[in-house]
This record gives sequence, structure tokens and C-alpha cells, in this order.
Amino acid sequence: MHPRSVPIDPSYRPTSPSLTAAAEANRRGIALRAAGRPDDAIAAFRDGLANEAGAAELHGNLAITLDEAGQRDAARDAYAAALQIDPAFVPAHLGLGSLDVRAAQYERAEAHYRRAVAVDPDNVTANLALYELAQIAGRNDEALAFQLCALRRQQLFSQVAPRERRRILVLMAPGSWQANTPVNFLVDPETTTLHTLYLLGKDELEELALPPCDLIFNAIGESDEAPPALELASTVIARLGLPYLNAPQRVLVTNRVALVDALEGIDGCVVPPIARISRETVAARLLPVDVPFIIRPVDSHAGHDLARIDALGELDAYLERAAQGEFYVSPFVDYRSSDGFYRKYRIICVGGEPFAYHLAISPNWMIHYYNAPMREHAWMRAEEERYLADFHGVFGEALQRALRDVASTIGLEYFGIDCSIDQDGRLLIFEADPAMIVHVNDDPELFGYKHRYVPRIFAALERLIDSYARSN
Repeated sequence: MHPRSVPIDPSYRPTSPSLTAAAEANRRGIALRAAGRPDDAIAAFRDGLANEAGAAELHGNLAITLDEAGQRDAARDAYAAALQIDPAFVPAHLGLGSLDVRAAQYERAEAHYRRAVAVDPDNVTANLALYELAQIAGRNDEALAFQLCALRRQQLFSQVAPRERRRILVLMAPGSWQANTPVNFLVDPETTTLHTLYLLGKDELEELALPPCDLIFNAIGESDEAPPALELASTVIARLGLPYLNAPQRVLVTNRVALVDALEGIDGCVVPPIARISRETVAARLLPVDVPFIIRPVDSHAGHDLARIDALGELDAYLERAAQGEFYVSPFVDYRSSDGFYRKYRIICVGGEPFAYHLAISPNWMIHYYNAPMREHAWMRAEEERYLADFHGVFGEALQRALRDVASTIGLEYFGIDCSIDQDGRLLIFEADPAMIVHVNDDPELFGYKHRYVPRIFAALERLIDSYARSN
């Protein structure tokens, strides 16, 4: 989750002519902060408070600057002082919410953001923070309602790089975290400006003034809800005439059913057949697969309600806990390695070139990186490190050729593959998705090797973006 920034408040006005010194100190503090002199800005705000200790705005501006200077405890005290003066002071609730998010105190953070929207129901920062917090808590419908409230007020969000080398317009669809490629994790915020545009409809699009950019990154992933947003993305791309990554129509190839058809016949590559069926079909046992098979709801991610069915009698209990209306079913493929462990590799393709991202090892068939016992077992981390350090040694020439053929067939400049190596040495693909998360937020003590190797993906994407932008 990304803590939402709190804008500095330039609106402070003295309550009497005798307090103009406080107003002047506030203006000076804002200018010093903008000039990159936080210590001097902090001193200026404190000078202002010496003249008017009862100004919530001055406490708020001091807190923001203290937070930016890494003095979080002092920032918290300054926000608390602002709320003592004005319990409905929204910037203080936003600031405390941001501090609590970074401390992983999500319930406290949510309480502050809810107080902010109680005062200002349309506050974009608070609504987007609540969107993220509600997802953490598993309240997805509530999360999307908060997001929609924010997006009705603002569709374009800009993160301007202080040492700007490239400017990217990122096209996104409303939805959960899995709906879009998390581009902010992939670029250097110091050198890459991101203008993120959420596509709601043609009317909203017509009214927007878009900033100058070098390239468009279509970040919208495949889902049942994606086609209207992908159409709007095509409209934006055609209108602006800029180079772009991930053509909207190619995203549809990563649909689970479409992917099986698209990759059929690639030498050395196996994609288990998959069918989309209704809840009624499942309940009636009219299944296109034999047991054992895998079942999961359509548009589910991260293993939610994913199950292996070993006997048809297990379906009643499954349907009781999975309330969705449509499901994917696929034959279970036993992909255990010779040591009895399952291995799932995540590979990121950038400009057609595959890069190792992570390896999850588990005694259980249903592997996700968060539930694999990688933290508990040094030998697993050592194997993952070897995979990252010597990708071609693990995925030899035939597998590398298959990966490149998959990348060429899918036709996206950036996407991820979750896969394994089957017992015959072939590439066994579970999923391809442009919205797979890639980051270097892992514990540097346990996973220091990831901090060395994963940035190769970021560098490759940066080179690709720059080459496309130069071609314009």
C-alpha cells in the first residue's frame, strides 16, 4: 500500500493584523521547503507558531515538513497539536493516516481517513487511502465504492520526477489492485514522471486536458470488466499518436481460455486446457474434465477460492464457500520435481526478452509467493538466488526458445508468466498477465539477492521506454 501524500497548506491567513508575522513565517517556510531546505522550513514554521500557537494550518505544515525530513514522531506530535485546536482539521487526519499506514497500523489509519471523509466526503486522498485499506481488510466491494468516489472528482494523477528524463502517460481502469499493471513499482520516481489516467468513460475523457508525454503505457489487465476501458485506451492512443506499450487488443490474449488457444503448438510449451462454466453446470456435475481437476472463480487472483477437486462429492462443500457465478476448470497437472517439492517460477517479459523474477518452492501444489515457506528455509532461498543469478542455467536453451515464442505470440511489450518445468522438461504455463506485481520490497536481510537481480527488469523496461520514445 502507498501512503497518500498530504499537500502543504498555503491558505493560512492571520486572525488579526498583529499576527502578520506568523503569516510571513508560513510563507517563508513553504518557500524554503520548495527550495529543498527542510531544516530552515521547519525553523520558519516554528517561528510562525511562536507568534500564533493556535493556528492548525501552521502545525499541519510543520508536521508535513517534519515527516518529509524523517522526523516521524515529531510530525505525529505536530498533527496531534493541530487536532487539539481543530478536531475536524482534515490535513491532520490525512497526515496521521499516512504515518499509520507506514507503521502498518491499518486500523488506526482507517479511523483517521474515515474522520477525514466525514468532514469532506469527496476528499480524493482519503477516499483512495480507504480504497486500499478496505482491500487489505478483504472488503472489496467497499473498496471499489471508495475508489469510484475519488475518481468522480479526479481521473488524472501526476507524480513529477525531480530529475525528469522521461514522461509516461499510464492508462488504467477502475478496479482492484489486480486490475492494472503497478507501473509505479517499475520506474525510478527520481527520473520518470508518471501521469496516471483512469478511464471512466468517453464524456470524462473529452473534458480532460492531458499533459505532454513521451510514451503511453497501457496498464489495463485482462478481466471481464476490462473491454470498455481497453476500448477507451485505444481511443487515447489513436488520438495522441504517441508510441505506446501493450496494445489494448493484445491484452485480451491473456484471458485464461484464449491463452490456451493462442499458445497451442509452441514447441516445448504446455498449457493445460481450461473451460469456463456456470455455477449451475458445476452443481449438475456436467464437467468437461475428469477428477482430479482445478477449479477457481472467473477473475479471481492470488489463490482466492482456488481448489483441487479429487472427488465429485467435494463440489457441494466448494460451492458453499465460493459464491461466484462462473468458474474456470482445468485438469490437475502434477508438476512436482523429483525431490517432491513444487516449484512455480515467475518470469517477466520485457520487449520479448524473458527475465527471472522469483521462484516459490512449496510442499503444496497451490503455491503463491506469500504462502511458500521461503522465509523458513535457507535452502529454498539459495535455490531462488541461483535461479535469479543464472536464469539460463535453470531454463536452458529449449525453454528460453519456448519463452521467446510465447512472448512473440502474446505480443505485449510487458507482461508476466507464472510457470513451472514439467516432468518431461517442458515449459508448463499456468498464467500470463500484464498486471503481475514486480517489486523490491522484500526483507533485505533474507532476500538481499532479489535487490541485486530484480532491478535488471526495471533497467530493461527503462531502456525499452527510452527506445520507443526516441522513435517518435
